[in-house]
Amino acid sequence: MRKLTCLAALFAALTACNNSQTTQNTADSTTGGHQTPVGSVTHITGTYQGTLPCADCPGMDYQISLFDDHTFTELVAYQGRGQGIAFTEKGTWQQINDSIVSIKKKTDSSSFLASDSKLLVLDKQGKRIEGALASNYVLRPVEGGDRRDLLAQKAGAGITFTATGNEPFWSLDLEARKILFRTAAGDSVRASLPPARPNTDTLKVYTTPQLTITIRNTLCTDDMSGLMRPNTVEVKVKEQTYHGCGEYLK
Repeated sequence: MRKLTCLAALFAALTACNNSQTTQNTADSTTGGHQTPVGSVTHITGTYQGTLPCADCPGMDYQISLFDDHTFTELVAYQGRGQGIAFTEKGTWQQINDSIVSIKKKTDSSSFLASDSKLLVLDKQGKRIEGALASNYVLRPVEGGDRRDLLAQKAGAGITFTATGNEPFWSLDLEARKILFRTAAGDSVRASLPPARPNTDTLKVYTTPQLTITIRNTLCTDDMSGLMRPNTVEVKVKEQTYHGCGEYLK
């Protein structure tokens, strides 16, 4: 009787072990062996950019920022046409599986494959583009794309436009009636914001006795980080001219 009890216990233990192994194998087969669950965004969120093919222009400068709250910001400018105007669009994105995301825009949608820290643009059917042109549809990562907290703080403080530049570093903030320009050396200029003259959809110039600010609605690339922003900015203070990139907050 004792021997039968031991055999029964051994059989139960082997059965439990086998069931556990089967469950583990099933989980591995459904996830491809990856332990990262579908919905993980740690390896997809970020800012990516590249120059994509364009049917009627030399190329399309493209940048997309995928944020961890499943929103995105897209920046597009067509080389050689449209006066270099930068177009921005915001929306939401969805993770289809471990490596494919889809973004929803006002008029259409696009999908991307995350691979080796890059994003590959997929075709309209959601398939990878193959052949000689495949390398033209690769977006590479760039740092500094998630500026939401900084911009929200500035907007909350009443700032409507902000810009920065390098060598030397400088910053510019415009409020409804004020200008604040600062440099890394500690120099600053505060002035009242006059009406823009000229004032068009693509060009605004603000002139005061202390400085002149020119804002163009053309794509601008930060010469240190490589991050693209929708406005090109020039600030003249006495004999010094500063160049940089900016964006409207409201």
